[in-house]
Amino acid sequence: LSSKDDLSEIMDEIGKAMPVLKKVINDERDQYIAQKMKECSGKKIVSVVGAGHVKGIVKFLESNDDLDLKSIEVIPDATLFSKILGWGIPFIIIASIFYIGFSQGITEAGNNALFWILACGIPSAVGSLISAAHPLTILASFVSAPITSLSPLIGVGYVAAFVQAYMQPPIVKEFQEVSKDFRKIGKWWKNRLLKVFLVFILSSIGGVIGTSVGFFEIVRNVFN
Repeated sequence: LSSKDDLSEIMDEIGKAMPVLKKVINDERDQYIAQKMKECSGKKIVSVVGAGHVKGIVKFLESNDDLDLKSIEVIPDATLFSKILGWGIPFIIIASIFYIGFSQGITEAGNNALFWILACGIPSAVGSLISAAHPLTILASFVSAPITSLSPLIGVGYVAAFVQAYMQPPIVKEFQEVSKDFRKIGKWWKNRLLKVFLVFILSSIGGVIGTSVGFFEIVRNVFN
């Protein structure tokens, strides 16, 4: 975007809807750059930054308080609960399918594996379809969802959004108009930049639904 006012407005809107996301991708960067500029020696300091960061950096530069960057520079360790939850569900799914194969036969294990693929893939693909995504994005959502659902490192939404942005990249005009289009629901399907976010959101929701359905069905079948 050529206008820092447009970008600032977009970030303000994102901050209202997703304050944690705005803090990570925008506010902490503003704080870091501003503090590093304060620590530089010299009368004139030049920093080349994106237009969306100007407002926040100026705000922190005008503040007389020094910022503690330790919390920003260090990646916090994941909690034990999040580690157990992130890797526990994939482990239970895979272990359950193996157990079903051992106790009920290979055919039943295959049926449950197929159910997992369909339960994860179909809702994610439907989410991309509702977003009016590119056909390859819909296909990528279906194919990747059963795999990404078994990994806490990446979600189907990231894959779908990447493919969508690659197949239908936003044009300059859509970047310029995104601050206005952001407020109009219908524009999320027309503005290619917003559609990338829409694909990410809806395919991710589909992935969560599919993972939940697949998980409970496979675990239930263990006790049949």
